[in-house]
Amino acid sequence: MLAKLQLKYPESKLYTVPPAKEDPDTLWLTTETNEEFLAIPKHLLTQSEAELLCTLFSEAAPLQSWQNDTADSRSWHDFLFDGSSLELDIPPKEQFRIIQFSIREKVDNDLLKEAFRSIFAEQAIIVFTSSGTGAIVEKKTEWSLPDEELLSAAAVIEGDFFVSPAFFIGRFYSLNDQFHSSFKQEQNLFSFAEKNFAKGRVFTFPSTFPSFVLQHVPKQTKTSMFADILQLFAEDEELKKTIKTYLENQSNTSQTAKVLFMHRNSVQYRIDKFIEKIGIDIKTFQGALTVYLACLEFDEDDNMEE
Repeated sequence: MLAKLQLKYPESKLYTVPPAKEDPDTLWLTTETNEEFLAIPKHLLTQSEAELLCTLFSEAAPLQSWQNDTADSRSWHDFLFDGSSLELDIPPKEQFRIIQFSIREKVDNDLLKEAFRSIFAEQAIIVFTSSGTGAIVEKKTEWSLPDEELLSAAAVIEGDFFVSPAFFIGRFYSLNDQFHSSFKQEQNLFSFAEKNFAKGRVFTFPSTFPSFVLQHVPKQTKTSMFADILQLFAEDEELKKTIKTYLENQSNTSQTAKVLFMHRNSVQYRIDKFIEKIGIDIKTFQGALTVYLACLEFDEDDNMEE
């Protein structure tokens, strides 16, 4: 959207980071997700145009107001989001991961920072890129937060602040030449997850990558190759729910029955029914992977219809 607006004002510039400080001569606009920032010289705008743009978009606050108030947080911000060198003395064997966070509702960053401090280890560094969005830099230690605990923490933040937080848990990497490019790919995955997984709170590389890959397969190819599976799911969505739950629970029939509040024999009957009708054995790795991709494609089509 901002890229299209830039065409109307050729002298404007599009950025991925907000202004570093107050700029009285420029109108800085951003989207709800704070992924892009458009700087428009104010001399190009009439007062009514400026008022209209501020109604359609959010006016971006300067970075200095977002509480990157330590040398470490500023250095990590410049490294992650500006491509600068990391001006910190870090041993080469240490590994770090980046946990991205995004809260669309307005939230006080000081309170949010306090909440994060109670969740993460003391050495974690909190970096803001806007109000309610940013990253948490976590060093790999025996106290690194497990994924399931972050899911619980997200629920606590949602309840305490009446907001809808989303997190992307990055993988641990050494601070080598590949670190920055790996983080950029994780940014792409987080952006994809926020746009395509409305119900999710906490995302990871394994939870988003299959759908990300599937999106790049031509629609006609997916429709053709999954035709019989999609048709069966459309006719019996309870069967689809059972199959997907089974695959997401490591093909464990007992665990699937527990999650779905069903008898184990009922789950097994549905699995056998599916295998008989489709002819793909989902008890094998290749069969499970193929059908799981079909489940994701069915969900995507279902969401589009809604």
